[in-house]
Amino acid sequence: MTEKTKVAFLGPVASYSHQATKLAFPDENVNELIPVKTIREVFDVVQAGTTEYGVVPFENSTHGPVSFTLDALADRQDDLADVVVCGEVYLGVHHYLLGYGSLQNVKRVLSHPQAFGQTTKWFKKNLPGVETVEVSSTSRAAEMASEDKTGESAAVAGLMAGERYGLEVLGSKIEDREDNTTRFFVIRRKGGGEVLKGKGKNLVSFSVGSHDEPGALAEVLGCFKQRGLNLTSINSVPGLREGMRPFEYLFFIEFEGRGGDGEDGERVKGVLEDLKEKTRGWRYLGGGR
Repeated sequence: MTEKTKVAFLGPVASYSHQATKLAFPDENVNELIPVKTIREVFDVVQAGTTEYGVVPFENSTHGPVSFTLDALADRQDDLADVVVCGEVYLGVHHYLLGYGSLQNVKRVLSHPQAFGQTTKWFKKNLPGVETVEVSSTSRAAEMASEDKTGESAAVAGLMAGERYGLEVLGSKIEDREDNTTRFFVIRRKGGGEVLKGKGKNLVSFSVGSHDEPGALAEVLGCFKQRGLNLTSINSVPGLREGMRPFEYLFFIEFEGRGGDGEDGERVKGVLEDLKEKTRGWRYLGGGR
């Protein structure tokens, strides 16, 4: 019997990450989906080779980037050096307020910080001033709310999680925007295969040569224009690496372009050479998506 491909995701089962992982790895006959407790743990098990792949949320169309994923990609302790991005998947996200009884009984709401950020308008209108408790995932929030039979605790989570834990729907589709979407990265160790084919994206990280020099970042970004490569996202986190001062930042750039032979590959190769020359501590974090 052929051993199944192991894929880690932020659990428990029925989380949004679980749903995204099922989209990326739909065949249960060849894939084993493994829930872990934190986003960092997804990176850890991939780095250790315990699982071949991992799926992590990267950014939401309403609330922006997921800080826990950016922190892991920053790899400030240099203990995730073999992890790269090899695919992506988009999931339309609809949030529900889940609990027991009625909305009037709710005194506290549990969820992941991203879910709270995506539902602020609904809470301002329907539960102003309610106590909010941040937990590791939306499905964990549903699990915890199900343990409070008084109905005083509720969760913001997906309908799948509510069904799994036997919760009632107290509020339907409470996200601020109907087109609320989260983009997830598929990660693996270096040397593995590509998972999801796309138009071709690459992810790099770097810090600029000098934060005191006017136009230092603009000079780096100009390399992409000169090479004819389209930028698709820019994010940053505090550097905190050895040799970096407070308020110096590590930048993450996504850009279009496939590697390999041909004109497109030459442009990608060229801009990576530019980054090597013009930045500090640059890393290529994956491509070909």
